[in-house]
Amino acid sequence: MGEVLVEKIVPVIEKMSWPESAEATVLGRKVYEVGLDQADDFRADPKPLLAALRTFQSGDSAPYAYAGIAYTLLKASREKGGDYAESGMSLSLEWLEKAQEMAPDALEINMIEAYIYVYSGRFEDARLVLDYLESINPADYYVLRAEIAYWQEQEKLDEAIHWYARATEAAESVPQKLRLRRDLGDCYYRFQQYDQAVTVFKEAVHFSAEDEALWHKMSLAYWQMGDFVEAAHSNRRVLKIQANHPEALKMQEALKEKLDDGGITKRFLGR
Repeated sequence: MGEVLVEKIVPVIEKMSWPESAEATVLGRKVYEVGLDQADDFRADPKPLLAALRTFQSGDSAPYAYAGIAYTLLKASREKGGDYAESGMSLSLEWLEKAQEMAPDALEINMIEAYIYVYSGRFEDARLVLDYLESINPADYYVLRAEIAYWQEQEKLDEAIHWYARATEAAESVPQKLRLRRDLGDCYYRFQQYDQAVTVFKEAVHFSAEDEALWHKMSLAYWQMGDFVEAAHSNRRVLKIQANHPEALKMQEALKEKLDDGGITKRFLGR
């Protein structure tokens, strides 16, 4: 992930043809927002990022397409440990600046600048951008998501939770609201609030029962809580959906050592 993924994506971007019109069109914006949501589904498998690039390509507006490339590179730059590859961030900024030259006042494009500052540790610069954007539209879904990133990266849980609520109110579609619930669960997990994470993941899987990633996250949270029976139950759901899920298979082996031999192992590990 991170630098390696960016190196793989850059040649793909270079081979693709992109819109030539410098106008920030209504259609271009609609296509752009669809692509943003696709990119937000990225976790480890790069398919959502590639799908987002194809979506950005299909619009009729160069500034929105270039901003989409910037956002895709930003997402791809995240390393496994949570840091961001400098090479990817630099490329993201280059594409963003191209977009901003054509459409300097487009809020939905300029919000990417806040993300770049946040993930570069330039919080004062990010704050200036966010305050400016919110003075234009204090209820923009994508700007509010940038606020979440701003507070999470500074390890401010209470503030992050506040902005999750604001973003959920601003979300215009069910997939956006579900994505926020999933991300909120990740946030609680990150801050070691495992019971809260489980509660949120349960709400999310109620609407997305075949999402193996959600079940895996729930099993990890239960593991951290020391509830190995529930961890095993969630892990079984992962393997039912994807039998060769590598992390779930590792979890299955780890759980064998935690559960006793009085029939519990057989029942909850499916052996």
